[in-house]
Amino acid sequence: MSEDRVSYGFPLPEGEVCPTGSFRLNLDTGLSEWSDGLFRIHGYERGMVVPTMDLVLAHKHPDDREAACQLVTTLIRDGGQGSNFHRIIDSKGHEHRVLTVAEADRDEAGRVVTIHGLTIDLTRSMAIESGHAAASALVNAYATRGVIEQAKGIIMGFFNIGPAEAFTVLSKQSQDTNTKVSALAARLVEAADNGAVHPILQRWAAPRPGHAKGTLSRRR
Repeated sequence: MSEDRVSYGFPLPEGEVCPTGSFRLNLDTGLSEWSDGLFRIHGYERGMVVPTMDLVLAHKHPDDREAACQLVTTLIRDGGQGSNFHRIIDSKGHEHRVLTVAEADRDEAGRVVTIHGLTIDLTRSMAIESGHAAASALVNAYATRGVIEQAKGIIMGFFNIGPAEAFTVLSKQSQDTNTKVSALAARLVEAADNGAVHPILQRWAAPRPGHAKGTLSRRR
């Protein structure tokens, strides 16, 4: 699996991007393929560990482990896509706040056999946002910006597009529904937290011709 080709800036200084990793889980063997970025998010280098579902769950924050299991269970049962925000504890004991977007792959018989997707580490961007929010005059501005950036991240992962295109999708939906961008972004983030973002984004227009709505492009 090649290293991830999309950079996620979110509210970070210019030139700095959120660490990102991709994965593919084989449900028959329980083994995963990880990109180098995903190894690093978990505190490893390639070759140090063998990625398995047990290893993935072991690195989830205890309070978030059940939701992670539920996401996998839902994808196996229903197929399609899913996403959630959760925390990862890396090999050094450091906590990472991440967004994972995943999609189920079926075989010719219609059975879900693999799950692939990507994980974006939002820890640094959220820390910066919190630091800015400490200045009372900027609390509302940065809170709104943070929600919009998180919503953009969800759209980017769902449609496999860049930040500018994601904001275009969000803005168009805002205009079509006569809803403020910040309010629409907040609803999208809340839906992602509740595992209900897939039906919402399926109703939104694909961002560009030839790009299948609601389908993550597979990285090879």
